[in-house]
Amino acid sequence: MRNLAAILASAAISLAASTALAEAPGSVFSQDKLEWKAGPPELPRGAEVAMLFGDPAGGGPYILRMRAPKGYKIGPHKHNGMETMTVLSGVVRYGQGAKVDPNAEKTLAAGSFAATPAEAGHWVNFEDDTVIQVTGVGPWNISYLDPRDDPRAAQR
Repeated sequence: MRNLAAILASAAISLAASTALAEAPGSVFSQDKLEWKAGPPELPRGAEVAMLFGDPAGGGPYILRMRAPKGYKIGPHKHNGMETMTVLSGVVRYGQGAKVDPNAEKTLAAGSFAATPAEAGHWVNFEDDTVIQVTGVGPWNISYLDPRDDPRAAQR
């Protein structure tokens, strides 16, 4: 699983800066207390994000959870910083490169971990209703390799 990561979850990261800063360091809260919000405009509609720690828009560490429905897809994209992803439930298909290639995808089931280096092109497809946890160091951003994949383009 070299250099794997469902960065898409990361994408959901930008949502939080203005809407959901997490508990202070050292705080503890249970899963049933997570505050789920619609994903940011940088991601296709349908995903939800819950911030656990930090601010993805800021310059420090962040941790978030993202849940997405079966069939959810994030086209080939990259980020300025490295991110890690852990699949908590469900299944994602992850691939690296500038274009989607189903033969190059890896299946990541619950318990799987992936790390994606900065500036690495990749895509993610959710095969099931899935929850992932993403960590990184902000500021978070997403650049789609094909502008037609960017959901912000449809909003202009």
